[in-house]
Amino acid sequence: MALESELKTLRRILETQLAQLAWKDLARRAPIHTEMLRELTEVGLTPDLAAEVVAAVPAGMELTSARRLTIASIAQRVLVTGDRWLQEGGRIALVGPTGVGKSATLAKLAVRWVLLHGPRDLALVAGDSLRIGAHGEAHSLGQLLGAPVYALEDFGELPDLLARLGRHRFVLIDTPGSSQRDAQLAGRLAALAAADEQIETALVLAASTQAGAVAETVARFAPAKPTSCVLTKVDEAASLGGTLSVLVRSRLPISYVSEGQRVPEDLRPARALELVTSAVQLARTSGAAADEDLLKRRFGEVAHALA
Repeated sequence: MALESELKTLRRILETQLAQLAWKDLARRAPIHTEMLRELTEVGLTPDLAAEVVAAVPAGMELTSARRLTIASIAQRVLVTGDRWLQEGGRIALVGPTGVGKSATLAKLAVRWVLLHGPRDLALVAGDSLRIGAHGEAHSLGQLLGAPVYALEDFGELPDLLARLGRHRFVLIDTPGSSQRDAQLAGRLAALAAADEQIETALVLAASTQAGAVAETVARFAPAKPTSCVLTKVDEAASLGGTLSVLVRSRLPISYVSEGQRVPEDLRPARALELVTSAVQLARTSGAAADEDLLKRRFGEVAHALA
């Protein structure tokens, strides 16, 4: 066992030294590539995505052009839906952990719809039976907008309810916030996904959450079969690159972005280039700096493919 432990230690030391040598060699042969890897790491992009993007930068390209190319390349990978809900309507169920802003997002969407189309085709479904006061909030919003509100105790009631709401072009469904470690979460989400094929499930994610937690949320809420997400609390985020990396890898489109409490001003359709540019600007203003040893460990092994 002692010999095996020593061999593992020697192997780690050798791998670290080789990665450092490879990184130094890359910095000598392709300084623009190493600089872009540094900057994308500071933005918060995951190592695999950063390496993939930088690998497409042509040799000999000057730094300003390389920056433009990488921003455009990342933006091409960020999927967005456009302003489809507020233009066309639909049956939208908002799901997500507690505290990410599902109810606030629903209110912003509802108000925006009424401003565009009037209240006649709007219906609200108060499906959060767990949070105290949630139904009362929904009814108050409905009264303010002149739209009907329907309380829902179980997702099994949805098909009959939606059948009665056939004339309504836009139906917004609130759902209970859940801890990601709730043992009954997967069952509730699967029941929602199976309730009615008309329902489009949207996962509400807080941009202020760390990238690892965002990835866990996407995985935990997969039984709801979300077709898009709403990114909230963008104004509170310390970094956006990690969240965008998760959404790129999961191929989950972003429908809307929320960055404040004002209803309905602080909600807009997601635009990929705008989000990526914001991520870069946020890294600059926050003074994010990539540690040299971190860069060597992350990219030393793939340095040969980048030059």
